[in-house]
Amino acid sequence: MQTVKARNAYQQTEAQAKIHPVRLIQLVYERLLAHFEMAEEGMLQNDAQKRGENLSRAIALVTELTASIKENDDSEAAAFLRGLYSAIVTELPKAVISNDVEIVRTAAKYIERLKELWEETAVAEAGLDNSRAEDGNAACPEHRDSGGVVKEMACGGGKKYGSASAGGLAMASLSVSI
Repeated sequence: MQTVKARNAYQQTEAQAKIHPVRLIQLVYERLLAHFEMAEEGMLQNDAQKRGENLSRAIALVTELTASIKENDDSEAAAFLRGLYSAIVTELPKAVISNDVEIVRTAAKYIERLKELWEETAVAEAGLDNSRAEDGNAACPEHRDSGGVVKEMACGGGKKYGSASAGGLAMASLSVSI
């Protein structure tokens, strides 16, 4: 009897852990924005512990985002994201020391825009609902634009997300709108 309960609990946990890679990036962006908000609150309240803990978690999440970019992806979008994430990871520790809330606000603006672009492109291309619904196990479709070009921005199980046309325009609008 205990074995059956244990197996069922294990299978349920395993099923919940299967999150679509595109949804996972979306969730990381959401969590990162929450940590930026809490860090800003800590800064404004002169709460060093709240500021430090949330900035540390934010740095860890940005590091995970950097690691999520395929190592062999030499696309313009991947280079841009690596550079942006690197700049954020370089600047956030300065906010811990100087208590400069503008550093956190600037990083949050960039991440918010990336999250919006991610939801407009990758989430839509993957056929996922833009809400945080429990549909994380949807199949990963391969996406090709009209020219047959694929730019890998995120990948799960060999599937590719982020077309060159959409990705290029999205990155161009990111650099202009912030």
